[in-house]
Amino acid sequence: MSIFHSKPSIRLKWILPAIGLLIALPIILVRVLSGHPAGPPEPQYVPVVGLTGPRLIAVKTGSLLEKKLHVATIQKQQVSTPLLIVTGAVVARLPKGDGPAEDRWQFNSLDLAAVYADWQRAAAEMDFNRKRLVKIRELTSAQYQSHKLAVERLRKLVATGTEAIRDLTSAEAALLQVQLEGQKDVYEAETALTVSVRTHAALERKLFQEGVDPLLLESSRPGISLVIADVPELKISDVSVGQSCTARFYGLSDRTFSGKVKSLAPTLSPERHTLRVFFELEDLYNQFKPGMYAEIGLGTDPRSAILVPTDGVLHSQNSDYVFVNAGPGLWRIVEVRVGESVDDRVEILGGLQGGENMIGSGAILLKPMLVEALQYEVPPKDGRVSGDKR
Repeated sequence: MSIFHSKPSIRLKWILPAIGLLIALPIILVRVLSGHPAGPPEPQYVPVVGLTGPRLIAVKTGSLLEKKLHVATIQKQQVSTPLLIVTGAVVARLPKGDGPAEDRWQFNSLDLAAVYADWQRAAAEMDFNRKRLVKIRELTSAQYQSHKLAVERLRKLVATGTEAIRDLTSAEAALLQVQLEGQKDVYEAETALTVSVRTHAALERKLFQEGVDPLLLESSRPGISLVIADVPELKISDVSVGQSCTARFYGLSDRTFSGKVKSLAPTLSPERHTLRVFFELEDLYNQFKPGMYAEIGLGTDPRSAILVPTDGVLHSQNSDYVFVNAGPGLWRIVEVRVGESVDDRVEILGGLQGGENMIGSGAILLKPMLVEALQYEVPPKDGRVSGDKR
């Protein structure tokens, strides 16, 4: 029997769903053709952390990661801690006593003592040759003037007929000979002086290489010990003449001695790429012995310094970086130049001004993003951009 001839309730049971399907079918087709899913929209995934620009990291607000990042405000403080700590040693000592100071210097090696003796001898030769050159020039000038006057007198006598012309010719030849011999003597004296100056300069450079500033050997007073420290090439901008320093000797660990930087070596060590720093220490009680080692703190003058949490400084690609706040949920990667550590903080020598907010504890969690940001700044050798899947 047909459904149209059945009972009304049975007809409605089939007709109403069919009408609903006919009504919904166009809507479903329209959503499918327009690219919209037929069901409810799926929630979009929002990354917790990611790069949003050059050296700029975004951290999702309210995320578990953000809660693990502890923010610290950068402030300036007055400190007198060393800018740089290096190892040093006593290379020479001038004890009190009688006799010339150059004979009483004590050195940390026989080689250094031998170089010092050669340098003294070269200085004496240089001084002698300089004085000798002056005297030779005076003698040559006097001899030339004497023969010149004799020639001029003979010329007048020959003109009046009282002297023979051969006497004038002989006097003129003697004048030329005196002039030539004088020029030769002056040249030899100048050559000797040049050689002695070069020898003195070479020995002076050798003294620097051996660890002593020659000028300090000449100017130091009795009761002084000369100390050297080797500063790495990357840190030489932190050292200057007149800078205060401290020394704590391994053999006298219960005391700290103060001094000032007296001079800097003119060249860097080609083997270690370090700069030698020279300074003096008072040794009134003869405590220091040549060869003693010490821990040297350079740059102990009171200064206004920026101290940040040590955990907030990350090292990558031979540089140090911190994360400075650049807005809500944004952190900028800032390159800094660090100094020495003070307890759980480290001094920042460059890159920050003070007053900024930075990430302290928890910064290590963003280290992968720091590495990724730096990799994007260096194009690979094949010319592709980092992250390119070609």
